[in-house]
Amino acid sequence: MIYRAKINLMPCFYLFLALLSSCETSKNDSNQDPYPVENEEGYASGTITDSNGNPINNASVRIDNTMFYNSNTIITTDNAGKYKTKLAAVGTYNVTAVWVKKLNGKSYTIELHPDKYEIMSNTGGVRNFQVKLTGKKADGLGYYGGSVSINAAVGSNIYDSENIEFTLVPVGKLLDGSTGKRLIVKEGAAYSQDYGYLVDIPLGRYIMEAIYTTEYGKVTLKIRKKFDETSVYTSTFTLDFEPETPIGKNMAIIEYTEQVKLP
Repeated sequence: MIYRAKINLMPCFYLFLALLSSCETSKNDSNQDPYPVENEEGYASGTITDSNGNPINNASVRIDNTMFYNSNTIITTDNAGKYKTKLAAVGTYNVTAVWVKKLNGKSYTIELHPDKYEIMSNTGGVRNFQVKLTGKKADGLGYYGGSVSINAAVGSNIYDSENIEFTLVPVGKLLDGSTGKRLIVKEGAAYSQDYGYLVDIPLGRYIMEAIYTTEYGKVTLKIRKKFDETSVYTSTFTLDFEPETPIGKNMAIIEYTEQVKLP
């Protein structure tokens, strides 16, 4: 008599599905480049992505030989957001990157955030960059976001601008195509480099309002663009950052005044 054992294949089937699901989840959730740039001797290379990890083409990478004056090499990324260039055998290199993007008829140049902030040797290396709309820059000098210079109008009786609260409501998308959030901000602390400025604002267009707090209550202020005779004071000011101003890049310069005489 021949006995035939019954083999239950269902546990194996479920195990196969679990492994398949695990592989798919790992692939979809990792957000890693499936074709990462490999380090190659004597070359500088890398990938540039937006804030969502998508590749950016035509971003500019500047490779500056720190041993020689005005010896910059500038290359652009391809459709996959990648760049690669041969390095000279002598010297060390400072690698930086910028992205030029249009928004509301203006072209903004923004510095990109490196995955490592260090000098590259002539043996080469991989340096990746990503778009950041806010946060301290990698070198610690300034912010990735825009700044607003706030100034009292001639004749204003407000001397304690630290008591002004500004509300910014985004109009349309931000520079990177993302959706902005309502912001409530004040100027930087007294005696700091941020005093007199609203700093690290994601680049975009905003409706700005200002409320001044006094011992008698809250007062709505009027705002206009400084140095622009065609700009009129309004309590709901449309704020656009300028790519270039006399005091810096990606900034707005405004002035405020009281709607009524303060007690």
